[in-house]
Amino acid sequence: MVKASRNNLCPCGSGKTYKHCCGKKEAVSIESLIDREVAKCMQDVFSFALERYEEELAFMMSGSPFQGLPNELETSANLLLTNWAIFHRHVDDKGMTIFSAYMRSRRRTRWRPAVQTHLKRWDEAVPSFDEIIHIEDERRFLVRDLLTRKEKYVRFLTPEELPSAREGDVLVGCLVPHGDEWAYFMKVLPIPKSGKDRLARALQAEWNPDTKTCEVFLRESFPELLEIAVHELLWQLLSEKDWGDRDQDDVFRELKKKEETTSSLVLSEAAFLWRAYCEMDEPVIKNPAVYAAALRYLASEMAGREFVNMEKVAEHYGVPVEEVEAAVMELFLFRTELLDDGDDEGENDDEWLFDDGDDGDEIWFDDGGMEDGDELDRAIEEWLDQVEELFDCEGWDVDQVHRLIDKAIRTWKKDGLLEGVDAAELRKELEELVWETFAERGFL
Repeated sequence: MVKASRNNLCPCGSGKTYKHCCGKKEAVSIESLIDREVAKCMQDVFSFALERYEEELAFMMSGSPFQGLPNELETSANLLLTNWAIFHRHVDDKGMTIFSAYMRSRRRTRWRPAVQTHLKRWDEAVPSFDEIIHIEDERRFLVRDLLTRKEKYVRFLTPEELPSAREGDVLVGCLVPHGDEWAYFMKVLPIPKSGKDRLARALQAEWNPDTKTCEVFLRESFPELLEIAVHELLWQLLSEKDWGDRDQDDVFRELKKKEETTSSLVLSEAAFLWRAYCEMDEPVIKNPAVYAAALRYLASEMAGREFVNMEKVAEHYGVPVEEVEAAVMELFLFRTELLDDGDDEGENDDEWLFDDGDDGDEIWFDDGGMEDGDELDRAIEEWLDQVEELFDCEGWDVDQVHRLIDKAIRTWKKDGLLEGVDAAELRKELEELVWETFAERGFL
């Protein structure tokens, strides 16, 4: 059967042109195939980062501000930090990023031209803090940037099951260009709608549009902004917790009412301290406002920001300063004992925060959806690196290339990596990879 012209009537008899009927289905099918390959490409870039730059990433994580948070949240935040580092953290003094190193490697050549077209634009990647305006379908949202208020369509290409998202929630992630739209790179962190306005104010306070564009600001400041977002998420989760005791609840409600504009970094410190204190000591609370004021004062000291004078905080809460001072000392001594015991306010104790028994409100945490890489592919990567290093030192030699290919194939066959692999086709592929790589580096 002769394929119909796209502008002719569709052979199915619908009366529509082929491109708007059966041809449209064909285009959607091809688009879905490309999307799946782009998702695999994302995972490959992530794997490349972990394989080649493990030490650099480990060094960065050693100073992560998320250490000591509940395990699931720490893992999720560090994945987002890794995604940012792939595109925006320099790994040498020439300004090379992990992504630019990926683009110089042979790995990019494994993807079909349509995927490489998307890949070549990923150096435009930018972190994002976007409010969900409209949900087109489960994998395509219309969002609005919290800083610039610009709207754009974003897509989820990775195959993991998505959580139930709500309009008004905020998505934090790293966006890469995808045609006329954008796609999230590997991972997003949702912030509930209740924290949107507080988060927007905090981000706006950090950005001076007179000195740099929003894109530059986000790329340069994402680690600090992510810390703000993570603590806002923590604060929103803690705000919904039932403390199990009316007096303890009253302290927390007093803190929420009086500190609407206080940063989430300070408030989450106060909430964690109060939770640990109530679990360990079961305090007798005569005046909730006294403990709320004491928590506000001490949390600023713990967070190292937004310091307050004790007299001023007592006045703000309408309580005697002597009572606030006594409560501060009580909480301070408890915290000191806690640190001496090595507990650090319940560090890595997740269940109390995330186990509410409500699957419908599940927070989206995962491990990035990574799987073990193909052993042969990894072996080829290592071999090509060795070849490049050899010729950087000794110069170009065609005979040497063939000898190295022969040796590699013998070794991989002996190691059982060539089961079901056509050795002749593999040899041809290796030759093409070497020629292309060295041509790009100016050896040919």
